[in-house]
Amino acid sequence: MTEVGLTFNDYAVPAKDLPKPPAEVKLPPSKPGAAGRSVPSTNDGSQPANNNSALGNTDSKNQDSSLTFPSESLSASGRQSTLILTSTHSDPISTDEDFYENYRAAQEAIRKGHHPILIPEGTSGSYFVQDTTGRYLAVFKPKDEEPFAPLNPKWPKFFQRMLCFCCFGRACLIPNNAYLSEAAASLVDERLNLHVVPKTRVVKLASSSFFYKRTFGFGTGSVEHWPKEGSYQLFMHGYEPASTVLARWDYDPNLLSEGEEKEFKRQFQRLCVLDYVIRNTDRHRENWLIKHIPGKEIRIAAIDNGLAFPVKHPECASRFRRFPFQWATLKWANESWDVELRKDLMQRITPFFIHNLCSELRPLLRHDHLDRSLTSHQLKVVRGQLYNLSAALEEGLTPAEMSRLVPVLLHRKYRKIPSGGSLLDNFTLRDMDYNGRVCC
Repeated sequence: MTEVGLTFNDYAVPAKDLPKPPAEVKLPPSKPGAAGRSVPSTNDGSQPANNNSALGNTDSKNQDSSLTFPSESLSASGRQSTLILTSTHSDPISTDEDFYENYRAAQEAIRKGHHPILIPEGTSGSYFVQDTTGRYLAVFKPKDEEPFAPLNPKWPKFFQRMLCFCCFGRACLIPNNAYLSEAAASLVDERLNLHVVPKTRVVKLASSSFFYKRTFGFGTGSVEHWPKEGSYQLFMHGYEPASTVLARWDYDPNLLSEGEEKEFKRQFQRLCVLDYVIRNTDRHRENWLIKHIPGKEIRIAAIDNGLAFPVKHPECASRFRRFPFQWATLKWANESWDVELRKDLMQRITPFFIHNLCSELRPLLRHDHLDRSLTSHQLKVVRGQLYNLSAALEEGLTPAEMSRLVPVLLHRKYRKIPSGGSLLDNFTLRDMDYNGRVCC
């Protein structure tokens, strides 16, 4: 039997080395700028809060195997992770067990001939992963089938790459890194305790339904179906696109009770926080979902987070494409923050939190390339967004007003760990650099 392994990357500083963080960060407020710049989880849609980002790593085709998790302690240097999932016959030990049960079921289904189904919508190769009964388990997006990747089965992007190379991708994003962005968004969601992103990890799957190579008149029987690395996001059952649900509510406002609207506002503002921190450039009404059972349940799911974590703010990367936050026009974004959400975020966003979050993001975002400066630039943007978020909460700005704050970058002052105090005691605030902007 071939072994299947997943690798976890985590650069967080050991807890014993950290002084006790302050309860709350006091910030000088950022000043708003003149110009605003702005399917699919577990069966019940729930997502546990404390989970580690996972990088999948298989050496061959999918096989059943028992999984074990070594100790979650980190090396003393903090430079390498000991969170390594290997294939053995030991019992699994992990807070991510629901995810791995789902992943095991997907592997079993593929082994028995129930292969993933290509999703016709979208501009990349993405697949509904099912179990042996045909029930959807997850959405898998292979790295080499992303919009501008060489094996994308959707022809429009192929012609765009060939004929309109001047409009290739987005100048602020690293090309073909969407699968890492999907997993990183899930990590940020968990660390900020937002619970709006379906649990997403990076794994490897092999299936004959994936796109391996283009053949013109030649047989495909000899094509080897090697494991493909990509993002694996748990499927959200019972959810609909936000465009459909919002249109229904506009037609009949009585469908949403006062209590349900209050709960929806709280979850919607969590979505705003997520998009703002990861600087999502592609949040329209088709890539966030709503589950509404009148009188029983109302929930939001933020899917399709692949076009986030830019290396620079879109405003200083492109002359014409600004990618504003589209949710800023909705009425819930123009209302004051939910009291509990505001209190939780103000207590959570400390220098130590930002340091540990970036320490976890770094190995994940750096997984696919050797240019460390790109990851460094991504993290400066994330820190800057967290700084503006903290300032907006402190000043009582609405999410829509927050989206119009002047984007900034936050550079570290310390070498190893923060020294305590406010954000500006540990980080240097810098303005954006508008040099080198391109058309797209």
